[in-house]
Amino acid sequence: MIWLWVLGAVIVALVTVAAIRGDAPRTADVAAGSVSPLPAAEETAIPPDTAAYAEIDPSGEDLEVCQWDYCIVHDHIGTERIENFLYEISPAEAQAIADEVVADWDVPSVSVSSTVLEGDLGGLYDPSTGSITLDEPLIAWSLIHELAHHIVVVTDSPEVEGHGDEFLETLDTLAGGS
Repeated sequence: MIWLWVLGAVIVALVTVAAIRGDAPRTADVAAGSVSPLPAAEETAIPPDTAAYAEIDPSGEDLEVCQWDYCIVHDHIGTERIENFLYEISPAEAQAIADEVVADWDVPSVSVSSTVLEGDLGGLYDPSTGSITLDEPLIAWSLIHELAHHIVVVTDSPEVEGHGDEFLETLDTLAGGS
């Protein structure tokens, strides 16, 4: 019977330490260079809105106008896979995911911060500082997209085309693809 009291005390101590440290529940698993979303809580999930990716050009020429992510990225990865990562994450979670990804890919670390970005940008990667800035609220997909930029710049070259083949292959792997 005493072991139940000891077990209870240990659990309370662990929960208290986690709360003091600010540990947030994990929303993704990083393994073998890939990020896999864990089931998101209802309050953090963002309702999928495929209209946020593209709309018909109001000029009447039926051009695809991308609003939230670049058309080529959306077309390559696909709506379904992107929607798996459309949920909010905390700054601590974003940095933890980034730390695990760079360790798996064996590339230098990258710092993650957030601010309100102008326009439709979800994030920015600055290769000169090795830093990622995410728009608020922080969305997991934006982090994965910017991490792909970091990996490509470090492993290939800073001159690699922004959303070219190397980027798309890296992003595909990060988003749980082949």
